[in-house]
Amino acid sequence: MHKHISFKVAGISLLLMVVSGLAIAETVTETISQAAIINKLQERDALRVMSLIDRAQRLRALLPGFVDESNRAIAEHNGALPSTYNLRLARALAQANEMRDGLFDQALRHRGALYRVDSQLTDNERMAEIIIGMAAGITLYDNNKAMREAFENNPVLRDKLNESYPELGLNSGFYNLSNMRAANPEYRKAMNDAVQYFNDNKPAIEAQIPYSAAGIQSLYAYIAQSSSLHKLNGANVFKEIVILPVKAAKSVVGISGHGLQRIKFRASQTVGNTMGLVRWRDGKLKNDTAVLQALQAQLQPGDILLEKTPFTLTDKSIPGHFGHAAIYTGTADQLRELGAINLAFVQKNLAHIESGHVVVEALRNGVQLDTLQAFMNIDDVAILRPKYLSIEARLDAVNLALGNLGKQYDFNFDVNTTETIVCSELVYIVYPQIDFVTKRVLGSFAITPDDVAMQAGDASSPLAVVLFAHDGKLVFDATHDENGLALYNQLVKGDVPTDVPNTQSAQFKGFIQ
Repeated sequence: MHKHISFKVAGISLLLMVVSGLAIAETVTETISQAAIINKLQERDALRVMSLIDRAQRLRALLPGFVDESNRAIAEHNGALPSTYNLRLARALAQANEMRDGLFDQALRHRGALYRVDSQLTDNERMAEIIIGMAAGITLYDNNKAMREAFENNPVLRDKLNESYPELGLNSGFYNLSNMRAANPEYRKAMNDAVQYFNDNKPAIEAQIPYSAAGIQSLYAYIAQSSSLHKLNGANVFKEIVILPVKAAKSVVGISGHGLQRIKFRASQTVGNTMGLVRWRDGKLKNDTAVLQALQAQLQPGDILLEKTPFTLTDKSIPGHFGHAAIYTGTADQLRELGAINLAFVQKNLAHIESGHVVVEALRNGVQLDTLQAFMNIDDVAILRPKYLSIEARLDAVNLALGNLGKQYDFNFDVNTTETIVCSELVYIVYPQIDFVTKRVLGSFAITPDDVAMQAGDASSPLAVVLFAHDGKLVFDATHDENGLALYNQLVKGDVPTDVPNTQSAQFKGFIQ
């Protein structure tokens, strides 16, 4: 009886030992599993930071050459920044913004390891966390330093860094925000503590590195050779940039220049909105189905549309012949045929395009999509087409034009600002490959519809005249030319053939559409 009981107790003890062993094994397995997950997440973030570092270094390497080229171009254009450089800068800025947000996210995400006192984080894991955050932080510092050195004393380009580019998903204030972030006390403290940790524990870190994932080892090598880390001597890493918010607040914009632009904007807006209401008849091409069909037969995505409305007061205030410019997007069928239907802004506006809204134009109430029929309440119309650009470049122009939808009208008529758009400036922006001529007017650099028209009309021009209707009649297209091309050149360039009457050109008073 007692022997049986002892065997029973022994069996229970053995069972308890097995269960206890299984529990310990599960705990160990769970611990190993958690460690593996942590290591995997750390390696993922390390590789992300390495990718961002590589992109940042490549972008910084292009910066000096771009600034030199831009400054030469600005000098050659008497102070105006050509559109090709504006577009390059905007696209680089969109990349820089994406990189900055990604690096800042990583720097803040991994800073907590500096301050954790619990035992759940191993030494190796803590070291990896700090290295990831520190590598991101150093790259942010290097990026900000390179940007300030390149642009701080270059007001034209610096101001471009503070503009918004909704067509590229970029909000305003990139330059100022980067400086403010770099001097953020919370971020600065975390970076300062990380540098101090790195310096105080370097032997221990070097001992752990061989057991770390490849991404962590690469980031450690990047940190160890950082010239910024050596030059700024650890805890003084933010000494140079702490005063930037004050400097930015003082030097973002010249008060006198800003005041002039604001006064001019308000005056032009008041005059433009008043004059734009004055029309004394309809356009001669309104409801002209024959010319409309001819237009629809010729138009291709990316074509430039010029028009004249001599029956409005606004037309009287515009220099030269043409009074308005717009971009043709193409129909939905045309865009599908060219494989452009999935372009970001085409897709975003596809419903409007499918309903016939195929003309992007900047009017007094902003940049909008209109139908070709609504556009045709005019007397004159011309289709211009880039001669030497690929269809891909022209589709890119369509996408860019659609990206400007919703922007306000630029009553300052200034091509150096792209937050607001004047009608001919839209063409200037979407075709940076064409070296359009600009005029300096009241402190701004402006482009008229005739400045666009001047780039067409002869064999050496970058634009071709595809169709021209004048005074309500079709005078030039692919099928016939009733001296239409000669008339176009005479009206735009002042070339006066013997059989074409001379016309008067209006004196410049401003651009209002």
